[in-house]
Amino acid sequence: MGQPQEMIEDLKRENEHFFEAFKKESDRGLALVAAEFFDATLERLLRARFSSSLQKRPKLIKPLFDGFGPLSTFSAKISISYAIDLLQDWMVSDLDLIRRIRNEFAHSLESKTFRDPEISRMVGQLASFSRAVKSIEKPDRPKIPEPPTRTRFVWACTRTGALLQAKVVVLASDAPGEMKHSFMINPEL
Repeated sequence: MGQPQEMIEDLKRENEHFFEAFKKESDRGLALVAAEFFDATLERLLRARFSSSLQKRPKLIKPLFDGFGPLSTFSAKISISYAIDLLQDWMVSDLDLIRRIRNEFAHSLESKTFRDPEISRMVGQLASFSRAVKSIEKPDRPKIPEPPTRTRFVWACTRTGALLQAKVVVLASDAPGEMKHSFMINPEL
């Protein structure tokens, strides 16, 4: 996986591309870039888990993610990450919704936007948006107004992406196994 500082630099670079997409991409482009970001981040997370304490040989791990390997799809990465306790229930639901949103955009001949009723409905189900709002709302402040669907999607992706990347860093660290396990089960930023 490379040295920890090198990995952190790679994560920063991926974040920059991700945030540029939020500003510049069409709705379709944003959904595609977000799904690819999560696909790549889950791969990093799985690779960190596979190699963290087990010292597996990378040349035997690499084919799992390539071509027709069992972990070559976004869906497979979500499922196995959940099965080995790297994701919480709400994260799995959100990542699956992001995958389905990507598919709505990618497999449609007609031009769709986040205002499309089906896409808007799925974005409305993203738990990470309400979790993000809860974390910043305070009783002494005005309630955060309901943002447009695209903004909800961006907030949800930002929060989930930060948590997943934090998990990658923790798994790749020299932290004790118990601390790593605890953070995988109950991550907080």
